[in-house]
Amino acid sequence: MRAAPMARLLIIVALQAVVAATAWPLETTVGGRRIDLDGTFSVREVAEANGATKHERTQEQLRLHTAVSLADWLRFEAAGVGTNGGPTLKADRAGAYTWDDVFQDISPAADLDEAYFDVFLPSVDLRIGKQKVAWGKLDRTQPNDLINPTTYFDPFVEEEAERKIGVPALQASYYLPQASIVPEESRLTAVWVPKYIPYRFPLASCTVQNGVSHCDAERWFPPAGIPVSSITIPAGVIPLPPGVHALSVPLGFRVHNGAAPAWNLANSEIGVRYSALVRDVDAALYYFHGFDVQPAFNLTADAVGQADPSNPLGVKSGTLSGLTTLSPEFRTIDSWGADFAYAFDRFTVRGEGAYISGRPFAVDLRDLVADPRQLAVPLQEALGQLAHGAGSAPVALPPAFVTHDSAEWGVGADYVNEGYMLLLQVNQTDVLHNDANLLIKNVETRLLANLRKAFLTAETLQAQLVAMHAIESDYTLVRPTLRYKLTDDLSVLVGYLYIAGRAHSLIGEYRRNDEGYVRVEYKL
Repeated sequence: MRAAPMARLLIIVALQAVVAATAWPLETTVGGRRIDLDGTFSVREVAEANGATKHERTQEQLRLHTAVSLADWLRFEAAGVGTNGGPTLKADRAGAYTWDDVFQDISPAADLDEAYFDVFLPSVDLRIGKQKVAWGKLDRTQPNDLINPTTYFDPFVEEEAERKIGVPALQASYYLPQASIVPEESRLTAVWVPKYIPYRFPLASCTVQNGVSHCDAERWFPPAGIPVSSITIPAGVIPLPPGVHALSVPLGFRVHNGAAPAWNLANSEIGVRYSALVRDVDAALYYFHGFDVQPAFNLTADAVGQADPSNPLGVKSGTLSGLTTLSPEFRTIDSWGADFAYAFDRFTVRGEGAYISGRPFAVDLRDLVADPRQLAVPLQEALGQLAHGAGSAPVALPPAFVTHDSAEWGVGADYVNEGYMLLLQVNQTDVLHNDANLLIKNVETRLLANLRKAFLTAETLQAQLVAMHAIESDYTLVRPTLRYKLTDDLSVLVGYLYIAGRAHSLIGEYRRNDEGYVRVEYKL
């Protein structure tokens, strides 16, 4: 770990330990109504295990939360986060995240996570405003949790709730009256999202200089999203000068934020959930129509060069290059699902599943331009336009994703005993009627284990081990952590992230991103 950031961490721990004894959240009343204000301040330092990958800056993060009781039937809550540093070396501005852009690197950055009113009526509860909705009963991967998109700036260390993006929504829950034919605790919930907010990714770019492509991507930009830096075109695919058997062409790369879905009724989203307690089984049914939270992208390419009639290629020697552009694609899906949970003795058994219609699945974008023989006709057409002085000409690429129906399901069980909590879970994704080479297998089975144990008085030391393995795609993720509470308000967390497996997979593509990290967290 770098010495200077580590020294800063030690200084922060010492300073916060001095003042921790006086820390307390604000709880007061105004006009007889209660106001709560609390928050956390954290500092994180990362040590990359692979020196070839881009490093991260020390990250400082402030999270604030307030709740105001305005009346017996009305409550207001808001939560915001401010972040500086971390994996945002390409940050080109400071400010707040926008509601429309997918690719954005901002530091320092501010985001209003949630801000909503809760209205409590005799049989109906309303939540109005920007909010996060947690649906589903499985751990970490819930097929029915489709309301909120997520960020991918730090996809494996940040917790799931922190990565969720709040959306403007109206949520209404109706509590059905008790009757002999109505199960206990029956509740019908509907969520309407009038404005779609997309997922967020960091930035990446590759620039061609002197015939060589130089790439600069954030640490957690998906490697499968960046095409190869050059292609070698053999003779016969395009006309080459005599004696030249192949031509190496450098490729540039950029990301582009296309227009997000317009704010209108046709682009609004709707989710419906019915839940009840049936013979001690907590069960629910789901329906969702809206934009998929699973990211999809489109890749386009252009050939660039100066015309030269004397060259058999039609392009001046040394000027031919390519430029690929990655832009988000927003597709709507329909999903029907169900889940259940049943607790007995020290065990809880959970299950969840969904049938999703029209879901986009990504191919490995590195494969789209890797074989120029498959692009012979588009390359010849583009070179013809360059030879006539176009300067730039599009090259048609194969699709960057395919759309198929899929079945997502999982079952798990957790066991609690003497401070231990062990969860074992299996998830599976079945892509139906697919013959394309995707990042995900047609049948993708993932095994998850989550073990937690608290030690010492008042659970001062907490240990956790999260491990996941994909059988068909053959990747593994392991994340052990230790958290020690110096005081009630000050804690230190030490963790390690290990990723291994096939580069041609959703998580294995990050196999060079192993890291250790230390985070100091102080409750305000």
